Amino acid sequence: MENQTKTVNIIRWIARIWGTLVLLFVIFFLLMDIFGTGYDEASGALSPRDGITFIFFPLSTIVGLALAWKWEGLGGLITIVGVIGLLIVRPDLLSSISMIAGIAIPGILYLVYWYMTRRVNHL
Repeated sequence: MENQTKTVNIIRWIARIWGTLVLLFVIFFLLMDIFGTGYDEASGALSPRDGITFIFFPLSTIVGLALAWKWEGLGGLITIVGVIGLLIVRPDLLSSISMIAGIAIPGILYLVYWYMTRRVNHL
């Protein structure tokens, strides 16, 4: 029982550290895109595809990983749904699966942690 509790805590802290690094990385690049030299005001509004892509990434990643600090199951689920939605809308991103996996793994770990804590509490 003690080993299982230790394993659960290790999973939680790996998810938190990795998720925080991803969160900071995504926020940094989002801010650079908004305030940096790459933003072109003359281009107009986002296309519907770009708007949906923005909801799946980076918005769901930021919301999911931030919520996961308090509500691991909900935050992990939002992160994973966002990644899956992103891959549905933009299947071309499958070629950079390592980047996608780097974003998805903290969400998966949060879901594993959430599931394991429910299992430990019921034993």
